[in-house]
Amino acid sequence: MSHTAVLIVGAGPTGLALACELARRGVDFRIIDEHAGPQPLTKAAALHARALEYLSDFDAAERVLGEGHRVDLLQLRTGHRDRLGVDFRVLEGETAFPHMIDLPQHRTEQILLDRLRELGASPDRETALTGLSTRSDSVQATLRGPNGTETVDADYLIGSDGVRSTVRESTGLAYEGADYADPWVLCDAVIDWPLPRNEMTFSADTDGIFGVFPLPGTGAYRIAYTQRRTASGEPIEPSIADAQAAMSRTGVEGTIRSAGQFSTFSLAHKQAPRYQVGRVLLAGDAGHVHTPFGGQGLNLGIGDAANLGWKLAEVCAGRAPATLLDTYEPERHRVARQVVRMTHLGAEAMLLRADPRRHVRDAVFGILRGTPYARALAARRLSQLAHSYRGSGGAVLGGAGDRLPDPPIFDGVQGIDTRLHRIASSERHTLLMTGMDASELPRAADIDARLRGDWETPVDTVVLTDDWRARTSAPEGVRIVLDRERQAGPLHTGHPRAVLVRPDHHTGYEGPVDYVRISEYMGLTSLARK
Repeated sequence: MSHTAVLIVGAGPTGLALACELARRGVDFRIIDEHAGPQPLTKAAALHARALEYLSDFDAAERVLGEGHRVDLLQLRTGHRDRLGVDFRVLEGETAFPHMIDLPQHRTEQILLDRLRELGASPDRETALTGLSTRSDSVQATLRGPNGTETVDADYLIGSDGVRSTVRESTGLAYEGADYADPWVLCDAVIDWPLPRNEMTFSADTDGIFGVFPLPGTGAYRIAYTQRRTASGEPIEPSIADAQAAMSRTGVEGTIRSAGQFSTFSLAHKQAPRYQVGRVLLAGDAGHVHTPFGGQGLNLGIGDAANLGWKLAEVCAGRAPATLLDTYEPERHRVARQVVRMTHLGAEAMLLRADPRRHVRDAVFGILRGTPYARALAARRLSQLAHSYRGSGGAVLGGAGDRLPDPPIFDGVQGIDTRLHRIASSERHTLLMTGMDASELPRAADIDARLRGDWETPVDTVVLTDDWRARTSAPEGVRIVLDRERQAGPLHTGHPRAVLVRPDHHTGYEGPVDYVRISEYMGLTSLARK
């Protein structure tokens, strides 16, 4: 029997992202997958800002940007008319990625696989989980691979093995929710399409939905539509002619020149009731499934991996007890529940067909279209920048839990253009103190020394200030970031304030520069004292 600290079952985007997080932190793990390599199937394509931020943390985002196709606008059309456009460029001041990137899932997987290999690890391919048993201190997994059957003893087992998760079924966590009546057709195609290539379009009329998503390559698009039926109600076999007929739902004169393999699939809005049973945890589609409205699924799984990755690393390194992992479920389960609900409402609204309520929907879309605040809020929600752990009972204290903004900043000490997420570490906690002038730096140094002396978890201490005098009086162990133009905006308060930023760039504590309060967060989060 072999042993590993973490066994990841499933090498899709979620499993590979988690593996990259663990590998760069030096955690002992194995990742297995039943397939020989990434499957070149027509699956997810959209990568939103929050997922790109996570990928940037372990140096994979630039490759996605280089290979993918940038999309700035999500356009909703009903009755052959533009109703509501969500423009992600309004996010430019708060993220380095104010857009979507469309890239076929198998290419995203290959980029993550390449990065994982650079970090010194790779999946065990053609290896399936055939059984597991949980104990109080470990999980025993039976694997069937190219060389036969083996038993692995793991401290923790992560199920990232998709909608038909063997891990979820083995733990008895059946999905809760419902299926949709409409089957869908999916295909990658070459289309003469007159709308701009920076635009993703969902169109609906009384016959159903037709989605058009630009992909890398000349005239390359992904199409997804509710399957057409005969007069007797029988599903029509997908073909180029069928897809062309369904395109009439858009009211846009496009021509499908060629198409790859068509696939049909059923949709559901479901979620596992829990994400954790003892030392077994679920991530990605193993824990939640929903419609493709807004391209949320792949991004949600990468967010699961980022949340779970740093917590597993702290526990496996002995810097936090196992109870830190108990914060994963309340944080991510609630976020997924919100996404499942949002995508369900969006799909239901677009599928009203001849329902008289469609006129109310169109009127609401018109109101939202004329309200810049509402459009910006929609962009933040769809990009997943608005996801918060406030009130989740997770690894946050009081009113903390929001994602740390990522404005561009000129660091007057280093003399470089940077962003706040580069200043706040993605590998350890960062104590970010603002509203301090040079005279208060000894206070920052004292808190830094006490954190280093009292806690196992490493914390970087950063003072963000507009006081030029602080540049020449930095205490040992404290980094000074001189933000003379106050580009960090709301973080510049008129009084000293502390923000303890977790490695996933969500805030764990926000409040007074008070060591007792900050250490209260450390204790509530179950980080280990020395």
